Amino acid sequence: LEKGAMVMGKEELRVGFVGAGNIVRERHVPGLRKIPGVRLAGVANRSRGSSERAAAEFDIERVYPSWEELVRSDEIDAVFIGTWPYMHCPVTLAALESGKHVFCQARMCMDYDEARQMLLASQQSEKVTMLCPPPVGLAGDYWMRDLLAGGFVGEPRSIQLRAMAPSLLDPDAPLHWRQDRSLSGYNTLTVGIYAEVIHRWFGYAARVTSATRVFTTRRPLQDGSGMAEVTVPDAVFAAVEMESGALASMQWSGVAAFPEPSVLEVHGSEGTLRYLLDEDQILGGRVGDGSLRPLPIPPDKVRHWTVEEDFVAAIREGRPASPSFYDGLKYMEFTEAVIRSGEERRSISLPLEAS
Repeated sequence: LEKGAMVMGKEELRVGFVGAGNIVRERHVPGLRKIPGVRLAGVANRSRGSSERAAAEFDIERVYPSWEELVRSDEIDAVFIGTWPYMHCPVTLAALESGKHVFCQARMCMDYDEARQMLLASQQSEKVTMLCPPPVGLAGDYWMRDLLAGGFVGEPRSIQLRAMAPSLLDPDAPLHWRQDRSLSGYNTLTVGIYAEVIHRWFGYAARVTSATRVFTTRRPLQDGSGMAEVTVPDAVFAAVEMESGALASMQWSGVAAFPEPSVLEVHGSEGTLRYLLDEDQILGGRVGDGSLRPLPIPPDKVRHWTVEEDFVAAIREGRPASPSFYDGLKYMEFTEAVIRSGEERRSISLPLEAS
């Protein structure tokens, strides 16, 4: 079939994968396979061997010797980037320059500067760009927006986030790539994930003051060849002033034994909403109520995982996709500000150009 051919009434779309990690295997490939007219046309993973294994497992048509050759290929229309963050910016810029649509795995990139480069490149291109949204809070997203827009809490005044986990508690566990700043940049724990959620529901931050700690300062390398210094924090506590005037307290930890479930709570002039994030359960109460009560997500308000369909539809319909690169720029800006505030022991105002 030639480029632009029609398959079952849909324009054919040839997708190439740069990186074929867990989320590509578990979500993106199955999601794309369900869409008529989408071909899994190519893959370039970290090694030839891993590329060949991915191609065989998922019936991907061609193995490319390098990601550069894949993004330049005339046999690829859209690039799915599933690498670690250090590759996201260079692959995105090259793909857009080569006239490809781009879907980039979260977190967007290494830092705010790279996010600005990616956003500018997307604005100068006619191609569709999209970021992978976080599954956290996804099911209740539309319902939370409706409740807040309908004035359930009145004016939001206090926002509290707690996201604690034991994932980094073992001091003898080897260094994970997420703890290597050369691979992950400023991305730390789930700071960016929850920033994206908070931005959707409550708007942007105006000022952050944070404290960060690395409790296990050295860890063995994955290959057992020695030890490495850990520079990505194990815990982050932040006090945040929102543009709306609300105050927020946010806590993240990877070294919490037996933590309470992750929760996001907003207190307003007229009531409170509490989102139990691990269970996608929402509780609420208004002034005068006796206590919080369950607010089940109505079936028609449940937001399902339609990421791959959304990206393909945006391409075929010639419209912007969401989350956008601007959404990514804002959560990368927030993440960098939070981590820099802790490292530099000072408050940081947003946007970063003003600090």
